[in-house]
Amino acid sequence: MRNKLKAISKVSVALALLGAAVPAVEAAPTAMAAKKATKKAKKSTKKTVKKSTKKAKKAKKTTKKKATKKVAKKTAAKKPAKKSVKKTTKKSVKKAVKKPVAKKPAKKSVKKTTKKSVKKAVKKPVVKKPAKKVVKKTTTKKPAKKIGTMADKYQPKVKSGTVNVDWGAYLDGPEDLITNRSSLPSDVDFVYLDPVNTEKGGTYKTRIQAKYEDGSMEVVGTVTFVVPMMDADKYQPTVRDVTLNYNGSLNLRNDIITNAPGYFPNDPALPQFEDDNDSTHFDLDYDSDLYSDSDFHGSDKPGTYNAQIKVEYPDGSYDKTNKFKITVLPSDADKAKVSLKSSYFTVSSKETLEHKTVYGDLTLNDPTRFLNIGSALPEGTVIHFGDDLDSGDTPEPGKQYRDYLTVDFPDGTSYTTDYFTVDVK
Repeated sequence: MRNKLKAISKVSVALALLGAAVPAVEAAPTAMAAKKATKKAKKSTKKTVKKSTKKAKKAKKTTKKKATKKVAKKTAAKKPAKKSVKKTTKKSVKKAVKKPVAKKPAKKSVKKTTKKSVKKAVKKPVVKKPAKKVVKKTTTKKPAKKIGTMADKYQPKVKSGTVNVDWGAYLDGPEDLITNRSSLPSDVDFVYLDPVNTEKGGTYKTRIQAKYEDGSMEVVGTVTFVVPMMDADKYQPTVRDVTLNYNGSLNLRNDIITNAPGYFPNDPALPQFEDDNDSTHFDLDYDSDLYSDSDFHGSDKPGTYNAQIKVEYPDGSYDKTNKFKITVLPSDADKAKVSLKSSYFTVSSKETLEHKTVYGDLTLNDPTRFLNIGSALPEGTVIHFGDDLDSGDTPEPGKQYRDYLTVDFPDGTSYTTDYFTVDVK
Protein backbone atom coordinates (compact mmCIF):
# COMPACT_ATOMS: atom_id res chain seq x y z
CA MET A 1 0.00 0.00 0.00
CA ARG A 2 2.82 2.29 0.87
CA ASN A 3 4.53 1.58 -2.43
CA LYS A 4 1.42 2.40 -4.33
CA LEU A 5 1.05 5.70 -2.55
CA LYS A 6 4.68 6.57 -3.29
CA ALA A 7 4.16 5.90 -6.97
CA ILE A 8 1.04 7.97 -7.05
CA SER A 9 2.82 10.88 -5.33
CA LYS A 10 5.67 10.79 -7.88
CA VAL A 11 3.21 10.92 -10.75
CA SER A 12 1.40 13.84 -9.19
CA VAL A 13 4.66 15.72 -8.70
CA ALA A 14 5.60 15.26 -12.33
CA LEU A 15 2.22 16.41 -13.49
CA ALA A 16 2.50 19.44 -11.22
CA LEU A 17 5.79 20.42 -12.82
CA LEU A 18 4.27 20.28 -16.28
CA GLY A 19 1.36 22.33 -15.09
CA ALA A 20 -1.20 19.63 -15.62
CA ALA A 21 -3.85 18.88 -13.04
CA VAL A 22 -3.70 15.47 -11.46
CA PRO A 23 -7.20 13.89 -11.30
CA ALA A 24 -8.33 12.89 -7.85
CA VAL A 25 -8.36 9.21 -7.14
CA GLU A 26 -11.83 8.15 -6.37
CA ALA A 27 -11.13 4.61 -5.55
CA ALA A 28 -8.07 2.59 -4.87
CA PRO A 29 -6.87 0.96 -8.09
CA THR A 30 -5.97 -2.52 -8.53
CA ALA A 31 -2.45 -3.81 -8.42
CA MET A 32 -2.20 -4.19 -12.16
CA ALA A 33 -3.63 -0.85 -12.81
CA ALA A 34 -1.25 0.69 -10.35
CA LYS A 35 1.78 -0.85 -12.12
CA LYS A 36 0.65 0.43 -15.50
CA ALA A 37 0.08 3.84 -14.03
CA THR A 38 3.52 4.00 -12.49
CA LYS A 39 5.15 2.96 -15.79
CA LYS A 40 3.27 5.66 -17.68
CA ALA A 41 4.14 8.20 -14.98
CA LYS A 42 7.82 7.26 -15.12
CA LYS A 43 7.90 7.61 -18.93
CA SER A 44 6.12 10.96 -18.86
CA THR A 45 8.31 12.30 -16.06
CA LYS A 46 11.47 11.24 -17.92
CA LYS A 47 10.29 13.03 -21.06
CA THR A 48 9.31 16.14 -19.20
CA VAL A 49 12.55 16.15 -17.21
CA LYS A 50 14.56 15.74 -20.44
CA LYS A 51 12.68 18.60 -22.10
CA SER A 52 13.07 20.86 -19.07
CA THR A 53 16.79 20.11 -18.82
CA LYS A 54 17.24 20.83 -22.56
CA LYS A 55 15.41 24.14 -22.17
CA ALA A 56 17.44 24.99 -19.08
CA LYS A 57 20.70 24.25 -20.97
CA LYS A 58 19.56 26.38 -23.92
CA ALA A 59 18.63 29.20 -21.56
CA LYS A 60 22.03 28.98 -19.85
CA LYS A 61 23.83 29.02 -23.22
CA THR A 62 21.90 32.06 -24.42
CA THR A 63 22.41 33.89 -21.14
CA LYS A 64 26.14 33.06 -21.27
CA LYS A 65 26.43 34.33 -24.86
CA LYS A 66 24.54 37.50 -24.06
CA ALA A 67 26.58 38.07 -20.93
CA THR A 68 29.87 37.53 -22.77
CA LYS A 69 28.77 39.84 -25.64
CA LYS A 70 27.85 42.61 -23.22
CA VAL A 71 31.07 42.17 -21.27
CA ALA A 72 33.07 42.25 -24.52
CA LYS A 73 31.35 45.44 -25.69
CA LYS A 74 31.81 47.17 -22.38
CA THR A 75 35.43 46.15 -22.07
CA ALA A 76 36.05 47.40 -25.61
CA ALA A 77 34.61 50.76 -24.54
CA LYS A 78 36.94 50.58 -21.53
CA LYS A 79 34.12 51.07 -19.00
CA PRO A 80 33.20 48.58 -16.23
CA ALA A 81 29.99 46.66 -16.96
CA LYS A 82 28.16 46.53 -13.65
CA LYS A 83 24.79 45.26 -14.94
CA SER A 84 26.26 42.43 -17.02
CA VAL A 85 28.34 41.29 -14.04
CA LYS A 86 25.21 40.82 -11.92
CA LYS A 87 23.42 38.69 -14.51
CA THR A 88 26.39 36.55 -15.56
CA THR A 89 27.98 33.72 -13.62
CA LYS A 90 31.18 33.94 -11.56
CA LYS A 91 33.31 32.75 -14.48
CA SER A 92 32.06 35.51 -16.75
CA VAL A 93 32.54 38.02 -13.96
CA LYS A 94 36.14 36.90 -13.56
CA LYS A 95 36.72 37.24 -17.30
CA ALA A 96 35.14 40.70 -17.32
CA VAL A 97 37.28 41.74 -14.40
CA LYS A 98 40.49 40.47 -16.05
CA LYS A 99 39.87 42.21 -19.38
CA PRO A 100 39.60 45.78 -18.03
CA VAL A 101 43.10 45.30 -16.54
CA ALA A 102 44.39 45.79 -20.12
CA LYS A 103 43.78 49.56 -19.68
CA LYS A 104 47.34 50.11 -18.37
CA PRO A 105 49.17 49.57 -21.66
CA ALA A 106 46.49 51.74 -23.30
CA LYS A 107 47.39 54.54 -20.90
CA LYS A 108 51.10 54.15 -21.69
CA SER A 109 50.44 54.33 -25.41
CA VAL A 110 48.35 57.44 -24.84
CA LYS A 111 51.20 59.01 -22.92
CA LYS A 112 53.67 58.17 -25.67
CA THR A 113 51.45 59.58 -28.37
CA THR A 114 50.77 62.70 -26.36
CA LYS A 115 54.53 63.22 -25.86
CA LYS A 116 55.14 62.88 -29.61
CA SER A 117 52.29 65.22 -30.40
CA VAL A 118 53.56 67.70 -27.82
CA LYS A 119 57.05 67.54 -29.38
CA LYS A 120 55.61 68.13 -32.82
CA ALA A 121 53.51 70.98 -31.51
CA VAL A 122 56.62 72.50 -29.95
CA LYS A 123 58.61 72.17 -33.19
CA LYS A 124 55.96 73.72 -35.43
CA PRO A 125 55.76 77.16 -33.75
CA VAL A 126 59.53 77.64 -34.27
CA VAL A 127 59.14 79.47 -37.61
CA LYS A 128 61.81 81.87 -38.83
CA LYS A 129 59.58 84.19 -40.86
CA PRO A 130 57.85 85.99 -37.98
CA ALA A 131 61.24 86.32 -36.28
CA LYS A 132 62.56 88.27 -39.29
CA LYS A 133 59.58 90.56 -39.27
CA VAL A 134 60.11 91.31 -35.59
CA VAL A 135 63.78 92.14 -36.24
CA LYS A 136 62.84 94.49 -39.06
CA LYS A 137 60.34 96.31 -36.94
CA THR A 138 62.76 96.74 -34.07
CA THR A 139 65.62 97.92 -36.31
CA THR A 140 63.64 100.51 -38.26
CA LYS A 141 64.75 104.07 -37.64
CA LYS A 142 61.54 105.87 -38.55
CA PRO A 143 60.38 106.64 -35.01
CA ALA A 144 63.76 108.21 -34.22
CA LYS A 145 62.46 111.51 -32.83
CA LYS A 146 63.72 112.31 -29.37
CA ILE A 147 61.27 113.48 -26.79
CA GLY A 148 61.68 117.13 -26.13
CA THR A 149 63.71 117.99 -29.28
CA MET A 150 63.19 121.23 -31.15
CA ALA A 151 61.81 119.22 -34.06
CA ASP A 152 59.03 118.01 -31.72
CA LYS A 153 58.38 121.50 -30.41
CA TYR A 154 58.14 123.46 -33.69
CA GLN A 155 55.95 122.83 -36.73
CA PRO A 156 57.07 124.85 -39.81
CA LYS A 157 54.38 125.28 -42.45
CA VAL A 158 55.19 125.20 -46.20
CA LYS A 159 53.48 127.42 -48.74
CA SER A 160 50.71 125.56 -50.55
CA GLY A 161 50.19 125.44 -54.32
CA THR A 162 52.78 125.56 -57.10
CA VAL A 163 55.67 127.99 -57.55
CA ASN A 164 56.48 129.30 -61.06
CA VAL A 165 60.18 129.72 -61.85
CA ASP A 166 61.78 131.52 -64.81
CA TRP A 167 63.76 129.29 -67.16
CA GLY A 168 67.41 129.13 -66.02
CA ALA A 169 66.74 131.21 -62.89
CA TYR A 170 68.03 130.37 -59.42
CA LEU A 171 65.51 129.00 -56.93
CA ASP A 172 64.53 131.13 -53.96
CA GLY A 173 65.80 129.85 -50.64
CA PRO A 174 63.55 127.26 -48.99
CA GLU A 175 63.13 129.51 -45.95
CA ASP A 176 61.18 131.93 -48.18
CA LEU A 177 58.52 129.25 -48.64
CA ILE A 178 57.88 128.83 -44.87
CA THR A 179 54.70 130.75 -43.97
CA ASN A 180 55.16 130.81 -40.16
CA ARG A 181 58.83 131.81 -40.22
CA SER A 182 58.38 134.44 -37.49
CA SER A 183 57.26 131.85 -34.93
CA LEU A 184 60.34 129.66 -35.47
CA PRO A 185 63.89 130.04 -34.11
CA SER A 186 66.09 132.32 -36.21
CA ASP A 187 68.84 129.73 -36.66
CA VAL A 188 66.74 127.01 -38.32
CA ASP A 189 68.43 125.76 -41.48
CA PHE A 190 66.11 124.81 -44.37
CA VAL A 191 67.31 122.82 -47.41
CA TYR A 192 65.79 121.27 -50.57
CA LEU A 193 66.20 117.50 -50.55
CA ASP A 194 65.37 116.88 -54.25
CA PRO A 195 67.04 118.62 -57.24
CA VAL A 196 65.20 121.08 -59.48
CA ASN A 197 66.69 121.73 -62.95
CA THR A 198 65.53 125.19 -64.00
CA GLU A 199 67.38 124.77 -67.33
CA LYS A 200 64.86 122.15 -68.44
CA GLY A 201 61.14 122.81 -68.66
CA GLY A 202 58.82 120.68 -66.55
CA THR A 203 57.24 120.15 -63.13
CA TYR A 204 59.43 119.30 -60.16
CA LYS A 205 58.58 118.28 -56.60
CA THR A 206 61.08 118.71 -53.81
CA ARG A 207 60.92 118.17 -50.06
CA ILE A 208 62.01 120.81 -47.56
CA GLN A 209 63.96 119.68 -44.51
CA ALA A 210 64.40 121.72 -41.33
CA LYS A 211 67.51 121.31 -39.17
CA TYR A 212 67.48 122.83 -35.67
CA GLU A 213 70.21 124.01 -33.37
CA ASP A 214 70.00 120.88 -31.18
CA GLY A 215 70.71 118.66 -34.23
CA SER A 216 67.17 117.38 -34.63
CA MET A 217 65.73 117.33 -38.17
CA GLU A 218 62.38 116.84 -39.86
CA VAL A 219 60.82 117.02 -43.32
CA VAL A 220 58.28 119.80 -43.06
CA GLY A 221 56.57 119.58 -46.47
CA THR A 222 56.80 119.40 -50.25
CA VAL A 223 56.98 122.22 -52.83
CA THR A 224 56.04 121.95 -56.53
CA PHE A 225 58.02 124.08 -59.00
CA VAL A 226 56.95 124.69 -62.60
CA VAL A 227 59.61 125.63 -65.21
CA PRO A 228 58.27 126.82 -68.62
CA MET A 229 59.23 125.09 -71.88
CA MET A 230 61.76 127.02 -74.02
CA ASP A 231 63.73 126.57 -77.29
CA ALA A 232 66.42 124.66 -75.41
CA ASP A 233 63.81 122.01 -74.57
CA LYS A 234 62.71 121.66 -78.21
CA TYR A 235 66.06 121.29 -80.01
CA GLN A 236 68.86 118.77 -79.60
CA PRO A 237 72.24 119.73 -81.13
CA THR A 238 74.45 116.84 -82.25
CA VAL A 239 78.23 116.97 -82.69
CA ARG A 240 81.13 115.07 -84.20
CA ASP A 241 84.88 114.87 -83.65
CA VAL A 242 87.06 117.04 -85.89
CA THR A 243 90.69 117.20 -87.05
CA LEU A 244 92.46 120.54 -87.60
CA ASN A 245 95.71 121.56 -89.20
CA TYR A 246 98.10 123.38 -86.96
CA ASN A 247 96.85 126.98 -86.60
CA GLY A 248 93.87 126.01 -88.75
CA SER A 249 90.51 127.82 -88.51
CA LEU A 250 87.31 126.21 -87.19
CA ASN A 251 83.62 126.99 -87.82
CA LEU A 252 81.64 125.41 -84.98
CA ARG A 253 78.26 125.40 -86.73
CA ASN A 254 79.53 124.01 -90.03
CA ASP A 255 82.48 121.85 -88.94
CA ILE A 256 81.25 120.26 -85.67
CA ILE A 257 77.43 120.65 -85.37
CA THR A 258 75.88 117.96 -87.57
CA ASN A 259 72.23 119.14 -87.60
CA ALA A 260 71.01 120.10 -91.09
CA PRO A 261 70.94 123.81 -92.04
CA GLY A 262 67.69 125.43 -90.88
CA TYR A 263 67.22 123.01 -87.96
CA PHE A 264 67.69 125.74 -85.33
CA PRO A 265 65.63 128.95 -85.05
CA ASN A 266 67.37 131.67 -87.14
CA ASP A 267 70.05 129.13 -88.01
CA PRO A 268 73.38 130.83 -88.94
CA ALA A 269 74.02 127.94 -91.35
CA LEU A 270 71.59 129.80 -93.65
CA PRO A 271 73.08 132.87 -95.39
CA GLN A 272 70.30 135.23 -94.25
CA PHE A 273 71.00 134.53 -90.55
CA GLU A 274 74.79 134.27 -90.76
CA ASP A 275 75.41 137.67 -89.17
CA ASP A 276 72.00 138.15 -87.53
CA ASN A 277 72.13 139.14 -83.83
CA ASP A 278 68.89 137.24 -83.22
CA SER A 279 70.24 133.99 -84.64
CA THR A 280 71.18 130.90 -82.67
CA HIS A 281 74.77 131.28 -81.44
CA PHE A 282 77.44 128.59 -81.06
CA ASP A 283 80.48 129.12 -78.82
CA LEU A 284 83.10 126.92 -77.23
CA ASP A 285 82.14 126.40 -73.59
CA TYR A 286 85.22 127.45 -71.66
CA ASP A 287 83.21 127.70 -68.42
CA SER A 288 82.27 124.02 -68.35
CA ASP A 289 83.48 121.53 -65.77
CA LEU A 290 85.79 119.88 -68.30
CA TYR A 291 87.88 123.07 -68.61
CA SER A 292 91.52 122.15 -67.85
CA ASP A 293 94.97 122.01 -69.39
CA SER A 294 93.92 119.04 -71.50
CA ASP A 295 91.04 120.94 -73.15
CA PHE A 296 91.05 122.78 -76.44
CA HIS A 297 92.10 126.42 -76.35
CA GLY A 298 93.13 126.92 -79.98
CA SER A 299 94.84 125.20 -82.86
CA ASP A 300 98.38 126.39 -82.12
CA LYS A 301 99.36 123.29 -80.10
CA PRO A 302 99.35 119.80 -81.61
CA GLY A 303 97.38 117.16 -79.70
CA THR A 304 93.87 115.82 -78.99
CA TYR A 305 91.54 117.86 -76.79
CA ASN A 306 88.11 117.59 -75.19
CA ALA A 307 85.60 120.27 -76.07
CA GLN A 308 81.94 121.26 -75.65
CA ILE A 309 79.75 123.85 -77.39
CA LYS A 310 77.26 126.14 -75.70
CA VAL A 311 74.21 126.83 -77.89
CA GLU A 312 72.24 130.01 -77.15
CA TYR A 313 68.75 130.37 -78.67
CA PRO A 314 66.88 133.56 -79.64
CA ASP A 315 64.45 133.25 -76.67
CA GLY A 316 67.35 133.41 -74.18
CA SER A 317 67.47 129.73 -73.30
CA TYR A 318 70.67 127.77 -73.83
CA ASP A 319 71.98 124.25 -74.02
CA LYS A 320 75.29 122.40 -74.00
CA THR A 321 76.26 119.73 -76.50
CA ASN A 322 77.78 116.41 -75.65
CA LYS A 323 81.56 116.29 -75.38
CA PHE A 324 83.57 115.80 -78.55
CA LYS A 325 87.26 115.71 -79.52
CA ILE A 326 89.36 118.15 -81.51
CA THR A 327 92.66 116.81 -82.85
CA VAL A 328 95.32 119.36 -83.86
CA LEU A 329 97.89 117.98 -86.30
CA PRO A 330 101.63 118.58 -85.85
CA SER A 331 103.01 121.77 -87.33
CA ASP A 332 104.99 121.90 -90.56
CA ALA A 333 108.09 122.64 -88.51
CA ASP A 334 107.60 119.44 -86.48
CA LYS A 335 106.98 117.40 -89.61
CA ALA A 336 109.92 118.82 -91.60
CA LYS A 337 112.61 118.13 -88.97
CA VAL A 338 115.07 120.75 -90.29
CA SER A 339 118.60 121.09 -88.88
CA LEU A 340 121.99 122.66 -89.84
CA LYS A 341 124.45 120.57 -91.75
CA SER A 342 127.49 122.28 -90.20
CA SER A 343 128.64 125.28 -88.21
CA TYR A 344 131.08 126.41 -90.94
CA PHE A 345 130.49 127.04 -94.67
CA THR A 346 132.51 128.41 -97.63
CA VAL A 347 130.91 130.30 -100.54
CA SER A 348 132.07 132.09 -103.69
CA SER A 349 131.83 135.83 -104.08
CA LYS A 350 130.40 135.30 -107.53
CA GLU A 351 127.30 133.35 -106.51
CA THR A 352 123.97 134.72 -105.34
CA LEU A 353 122.65 132.93 -102.25
CA GLU A 354 119.02 134.25 -102.17
CA HIS A 355 116.23 135.41 -104.45
CA LYS A 356 112.82 137.08 -104.04
CA THR A 357 109.50 135.24 -104.11
CA VAL A 358 106.35 136.48 -105.87
CA TYR A 359 105.34 138.03 -102.55
CA GLY A 360 108.69 139.90 -102.30
CA ASP A 361 110.24 137.68 -99.62
CA LEU A 362 113.89 136.60 -99.84
CA THR A 363 114.49 132.82 -99.78
CA LEU A 364 117.54 130.59 -100.32
CA ASN A 365 118.26 129.40 -103.79
CA ASP A 366 119.46 126.01 -102.50
CA PRO A 367 118.29 125.23 -98.91
CA THR A 368 119.91 121.77 -98.96
CA ARG A 369 123.37 123.45 -99.15
CA PHE A 370 122.99 124.55 -95.50
CA LEU A 371 120.19 122.36 -94.06
CA ASN A 372 119.30 118.76 -93.42
CA ILE A 373 115.64 118.41 -94.44
CA GLY A 374 113.89 115.22 -93.34
CA SER A 375 110.95 115.51 -95.74
CA ALA A 376 109.81 117.68 -98.59
CA LEU A 377 108.97 121.17 -97.43
CA PRO A 378 105.39 122.34 -98.04
CA GLU A 379 104.85 124.73 -100.91
CA GLY A 380 105.25 128.35 -99.82
CA THR A 381 108.00 127.70 -97.26
CA VAL A 382 110.51 130.60 -97.07
CA ILE A 383 114.14 130.14 -95.83
CA HIS A 384 116.31 133.20 -95.36
CA PHE A 385 119.36 134.56 -93.51
CA GLY A 386 118.54 136.42 -90.37
CA ASP A 387 121.52 138.79 -89.93
CA ASP A 388 124.60 139.91 -91.97
CA LEU A 389 123.88 137.93 -95.11
CA ASP A 390 120.29 139.09 -95.26
CA SER A 391 120.62 140.51 -98.76
CA GLY A 392 120.00 139.53 -102.32
CA ASP A 393 123.44 140.83 -103.30
CA THR A 394 126.51 138.66 -103.76
CA PRO A 395 128.77 138.43 -100.69
CA GLU A 396 132.04 140.39 -100.62
CA PRO A 397 135.18 138.37 -101.36
CA GLY A 398 137.54 137.67 -98.44
CA LYS A 399 134.91 138.58 -95.90
CA GLN A 400 133.65 136.28 -93.10
CA TYR A 401 130.03 136.35 -91.96
CA ARG A 402 128.39 135.02 -88.83
CA ASP A 403 124.69 134.38 -89.35
CA TYR A 404 121.70 132.00 -88.80
CA LEU A 405 118.76 130.79 -90.91
CA THR A 406 115.02 131.14 -90.34
CA VAL A 407 112.55 128.72 -91.94
CA ASP A 408 109.00 130.13 -92.21
CA PHE A 409 106.29 127.52 -92.98
CA PRO A 410 102.87 128.17 -94.58
CA ASP A 411 101.04 127.21 -91.35
CA GLY A 412 102.73 130.13 -89.56
CA THR A 413 105.30 128.10 -87.70
CA SER A 414 109.01 128.74 -88.10
CA TYR A 415 112.32 127.18 -87.29
CA THR A 416 115.51 129.12 -86.43
CA THR A 417 118.95 127.52 -86.62
CA ASP A 418 121.97 128.16 -84.43
CA TYR A 419 124.65 130.63 -85.57
CA PHE A 420 127.18 129.43 -88.11
CA THR A 421 130.19 130.92 -89.96
CA VAL A 422 130.41 131.68 -93.72
CA ASP A 423 133.74 132.42 -95.43
CA VAL A 424 133.65 134.17 -98.85
CA LYS A 425 136.38 133.35 -101.37
